[in-house]
Amino acid sequence: MAHTETNSGGLSRRDFLKVTGAVGAGMVLAPVILGEEAKNASKTVNVGFIGVGTQGRVLLTNALKIPNLRFVGVADIWPYNQGYAVRTLKKYNHPANGYIEYAEMLDKEKDIDAVIVATPDWKHAECTVAALKAGKHVYCEKEMSNDIALAKEMVVTSQQTKKLLQIGHQRRSNPRYQLAIDYMQKKNCCGMLTFLSAGWSRSKRLDVGWPKGQELDEAALKKYGYDTMARFRNWRWYKKFSGGPIADLGSHQIDIFNWALKASPAAVMAAGGCDFYEGIEWYDNISALYEWDNVDQGGKKHTVRGYYQLLSTSSHGGYSETFIGTDGSLIISENAGTGGMRREQEAAEADWEKELPKPSGPNAAPAAAPKVEEKKAETKDGAKKDADDDIKVGHSVPAPGRYFGPITVAGFNKSEHLPHIENFIAAIREGAALTCPGEVGYDTAVTVLKVNDAIVAAKRLEFKPEEFKA
Repeated sequence: MAHTETNSGGLSRRDFLKVTGAVGAGMVLAPVILGEEAKNASKTVNVGFIGVGTQGRVLLTNALKIPNLRFVGVADIWPYNQGYAVRTLKKYNHPANGYIEYAEMLDKEKDIDAVIVATPDWKHAECTVAALKAGKHVYCEKEMSNDIALAKEMVVTSQQTKKLLQIGHQRRSNPRYQLAIDYMQKKNCCGMLTFLSAGWSRSKRLDVGWPKGQELDEAALKKYGYDTMARFRNWRWYKKFSGGPIADLGSHQIDIFNWALKASPAAVMAAGGCDFYEGIEWYDNISALYEWDNVDQGGKKHTVRGYYQLLSTSSHGGYSETFIGTDGSLIISENAGTGGMRREQEAAEADWEKELPKPSGPNAAPAAAPKVEEKKAETKDGAKKDADDDIKVGHSVPAPGRYFGPITVAGFNKSEHLPHIENFIAAIREGAALTCPGEVGYDTAVTVLKVNDAIVAAKRLEFKPEEFKA
């Protein structure tokens, strides 16, 4: 199946230096860092924001941590959001001007080099294409669009303008995830992957709301495509504005499935519904089963299946991704304390295992199952009985194997969004490869949005290879 490769299957030299400097690796390559890269890193990049709501604020506060960025403009149709962002930037001495119309910002702020787009999903393509055509590099939040045709237009425009397009699947730039992919693809920690699973459980939905007196008036709402303030603020639950929870949350994790397998899926079936909340259009619970055909691992092609579950009624279980194979399993999450690795008891011990610390406390390996002695025991009447009669099979019997704690990267303590924005800026300054260019984001959008189609169809839907080609 079609799948766009990036260089993010492992730590890049740039990331390696960041996370291993404490043990001296930085000293070895210091002349390079102090030379051309240092010069490039000092280049000022002028940035404009389009959309500074909840996610836009997250990106803004992270981007402020990157040296030599100059924020010159903020566009948001809601003056409340726009004013907050402008005031925040001016506290940090950035000369940011506020705009209602993003087109006015692009026209007036001639020195913008890059634009960060964090509007509701249905406006991603419009804003991104306009910025690319204006000669700007673009970082666009995921889902890149809730419309596949518009997502394709984003990729094609990026290719035609030769401007960078980074999609906000931030796990792709997370050194912990990059290391996990290394363990699976290069160190073969799981052997041949046979089953993947992931899930996101989120607590009971709350209406986002808005400050009293800060409402957009009816004319403004209508002008920008919204019929009520409630739908403007809770846009993720309505089909015009988003791809629903599977795009909002699921795409982060399902993207990792494709990354680990280096493949796009062959089919998906799914179930879900609006079973709990009233007045919404998108599903508040989803279960999806994917199939990847002809996955090539170690020269042998086989089918891999994967399960995804999304709940909006409980936070039980949190969020994580699990990879299961013939020699072991790996669990990882953006919550750094969640997960770990397990090697099957029968798998030969690899050299890299000796370098991993043995966990203690809740991550410690379970005690080995007690051996059953081949002897006869006496019953109350003195008769002999088989020892097998006393074997109790149940959940208390642990899986034998070698257990290791969550994946960690020495010295890495950044937020989950910052490395992805850093990668985007490094691509502008130094020519670094994007970890999630538009082509990869498009592959994920196709993979994810078909879940909604499968729920409606109530049957298994197949992907065609050409669907993944923008």
